Amino acid sequence: MVLRSLRVGLFLMLRYIQHGSRSASLLIVAIMFLTFLNVVVVRGVLVGLPAGASASYQNQYAGNILITPLADQRHIDRSRYVEQVVMQSDDYVAHSGRYIASAILRADYKRPQKASLVPDQVGAAIAGINPLHEDTVTNLSELVVEGRYLREDDTKGILLGSQLLERYAGNIPETGGTPETSGSIANIYPGDTVRVTIGDVVDEYTVVGVTKHKVGQNSRRVFMLEDQLRRVIDRSGDKKDEIAVLLKPDADPTRLVVGLRQSEVAALATVQTGPESQGSFLDDISETFDLLGNGVGFIGIVVAAITVFIMIFIVALNRQKQIGILKGIGINRLAIESSYVFLSIAYALVGISLGLIVLYGVIAPYIDANPIDFPFADGVLVAPWDDTLLRSSILIATTLLAGYIPARMIVQKNTINAILGR
Repeated sequence: MVLRSLRVGLFLMLRYIQHGSRSASLLIVAIMFLTFLNVVVVRGVLVGLPAGASASYQNQYAGNILITPLADQRHIDRSRYVEQVVMQSDDYVAHSGRYIASAILRADYKRPQKASLVPDQVGAAIAGINPLHEDTVTNLSELVVEGRYLREDDTKGILLGSQLLERYAGNIPETGGTPETSGSIANIYPGDTVRVTIGDVVDEYTVVGVTKHKVGQNSRRVFMLEDQLRRVIDRSGDKKDEIAVLLKPDADPTRLVVGLRQSEVAALATVQTGPESQGSFLDDISETFDLLGNGVGFIGIVVAAITVFIMIFIVALNRQKQIGILKGIGINRLAIESSYVFLSIAYALVGISLGLIVLYGVIAPYIDANPIDFPFADGVLVAPWDDTLLRSSILIATTLLAGYIPARMIVQKNTINAILGR
């Protein structure tokens, strides 16, 4: 009996579509299509912002695994041994060891300095790197926006992070800043020389290039050859400050990290995956944006449900005479109610199907090829299939309910009154 009623309801739904208003049907389908994009795409872009920042952090700075000194140590002891252990992994591809020191860069040191003027200088972290190793792990050469990348013979050459330069960052001193912590230096371009003070050592270096990063750690960092920095700070080659490790694309960093933490490396250094090393800040942002996306999507679903409710109610109200006749010739309530439920589901399925085609056929490929350029991240679209199907199911269920309620309200009217249009 129920199955037969549903079959009758399906037949009536098809008749409604064939003989109903096409403009009204297109309007409802368009609303479902836009609601689907609102529910999935808006949330996907919001969540994709911190996801893109996390990816930039790993790709441009930390690698798959970042090894740093222990909390009570200044450097990574027995760095070479740690590197050898990492290199024995089957998932290993490359690594970049870095020496880190504090420096002061001065741009106007060749000009006579008036006592009343603040020197044009800035404090920065300076990283000693092997250019080839660093480029393999973080693609640093691709981030050079002015000049060129470091070469192995650039003993007096440096790369500057863009935020150290006034034309990128603006010369805005930090709160309570001093000349040593001013925001940036002015009028420095590739080929110019700056005076670099590292500890008690003062020397002149030529700016060979400028790098622009999405990662704060590097945007205000100076890069120079590791051997040169080691000589300046008089550091042993077995005491590095950072080791960024690149693994195979299909490798599981967590498995290697767990293995290193269970080895002698645990007594020598702190070993973390890329996401672990960035802390909880981006995770907190991701959760906040996820809630915000869900809130925006919920509002969209409510608006769509109200619209479907109104449209189905108007359709059923205009057809209450036909509904009364159907009841009078013996068509039961379930068949009539299910016809409007099927109608609302059909609208939802068509709208969502169009949305899926546009989402995975146009929007997702476009954003993958052209990430959204935010100042601190390359925004991506986070729209996994399982999450998309879940949200689509919620939208269909809401639409089903929005179609059932007005149909039931009209069908419950007295048969005679319905036929007479009262």
